[in-house]
Amino acid sequence: MYSPDNQEIISEIVSVACITAISLVFGRKVASIDGPVLYIRSLLLVLYGLTWAFNLISCMLISTNNGNYISCILGLFNCVFVYTLTKMILYLYFIEKIYIISVPNASRFKSPLYIFNLVLLTPYLGLMILMIVYRVALVHDEFPYHCTIGFQLPASISVLSYDILMNFLYLGIFIKFCLFPNTAQQTTRHASSLHVMAKRSTIAVLISLITVAANYILMVVMEGAERGLIALTMSTLDTTLVACAIHWVTTHPSELQCTEKALQRTNGDKPVKLEIKQHQEVVVLTEMASQA
Repeated sequence: MYSPDNQEIISEIVSVACITAISLVFGRKVASIDGPVLYIRSLLLVLYGLTWAFNLISCMLISTNNGNYISCILGLFNCVFVYTLTKMILYLYFIEKIYIISVPNASRFKSPLYIFNLVLLTPYLGLMILMIVYRVALVHDEFPYHCTIGFQLPASISVLSYDILMNFLYLGIFIKFCLFPNTAQQTTRHASSLHVMAKRSTIAVLISLITVAANYILMVVMEGAERGLIALTMSTLDTTLVACAIHWVTTHPSELQCTEKALQRTNGDKPVKLEIKQHQEVVVLTEMASQA
């Protein structure tokens, strides 16, 4: 009778712990939403949702990929599509955060830095194709029929290099905003809050850089072929740690206030609380007039 080995047991424990952590983070974020769902909030919800989905799929596949080629190949494509899409949503969040902290005076698509960062995401479509072409997914012929997945060196080195490049770019921008703010950042009344946001975002990008580098460096060291449960567990830890770091960044009191102020200034929207207050005053005045 087959019994799981130590690696399988540890992987399942890690997966369940990561699912629990991201569920708590996801629930707290949804419960804390009070007001309109802004674009950056939508990115956060999608990021948490994709992370939860990736972790759940990985947890199920870890326990079934021995001797099961379908489970093995599904684990590979979970890394190709869901994991890569999660990273792209994370980078969209960093791009939006850069836009907000820069104290914009123009809309997103009139900002050269915003457009430049968006264009840099397009090569991920080519990287996904590269991962599919150079995929590794096989089940060993000998007991216990371990599943091996990964990407051959042309694909794994390319993805590693580009992920490191993107994270270093965001890291440099946030460090610049933190240490060398522009005139608009220095003169705004929220200058101190913007500094805190830039500093905390720098830490989040640094965690993203470390986790993605550790994940793909391990794959490169293993020459593009890892045991399926190891690859899935490493990716699960990667996405969960980054999601928790992003949650830590967004829980600072200055986060919501600065985000709404910056977007209202750019889009010309009226504050929601002011509209409610005006409506309440009109109701009171109407009641007083009717009583008179």
